[in-house]
Amino acid sequence: MLSKVKTFSLFALCFGLGISLFFSISEKFDIARDPASIDGKVFQISTLSSEQIKAQLSQKIKIRPTVDGKKSIQFSGFSSSLCKTYPEIEMEFEAEGVAVAGESPTMKITAPCEAGQDPAEMSAIFLPLEQILKEKPRNAQFKFEGYTTQLEFKNTSDDWPRQWILTRVQFKNGFGNNKSVYFERTLAAGKANERLVILNF
Repeated sequence: MLSKVKTFSLFALCFGLGISLFFSISEKFDIARDPASIDGKVFQISTLSSEQIKAQLSQKIKIRPTVDGKKSIQFSGFSSSLCKTYPEIEMEFEAEGVAVAGESPTMKITAPCEAGQDPAEMSAIFLPLEQILKEKPRNAQFKFEGYTTQLEFKNTSDDWPRQWILTRVQFKNGFGNNKSVYFERTLAAGKANERLVILNF
């Protein structure tokens, strides 16, 4: 009888340890594979590769006119929770069909990452294009009253280029743990899940 009790106790102990080990490994695995998106919304990018982030951005960045005639860059489907880790967004565009001394004009847009009208969504970046077009084209930084966005231009020509292609997006924080994504100006064959992001003045 004593032998049976010892056997049963040993079995129960081994079984308990096995179950505990299983759930411990399972929990760690679940954390490691915690999805970056649920129902199409991107909640985190810290564990994603540049290519994975690029694929998401290619599909989700939308450039749209606003009701008052301005333009907005919308990170459709990106959660505002990203802004806790990356409080600033930097985007770089290159002008299409224009070159100055062999270099394309570039436009760098810097804006805070903030929650939008829907607090769960990342706020759109609003662009003061009307004010820019009233300025003389030059290499300079511009920031206008009523906008949190800063624009910086380099290699400018005599006229403002009217079509710009997105070449880089960087999610920035104060610790140097930035996430950068680079885009080609032309799509390579077989990249059906990517598209050019074009901003027209």
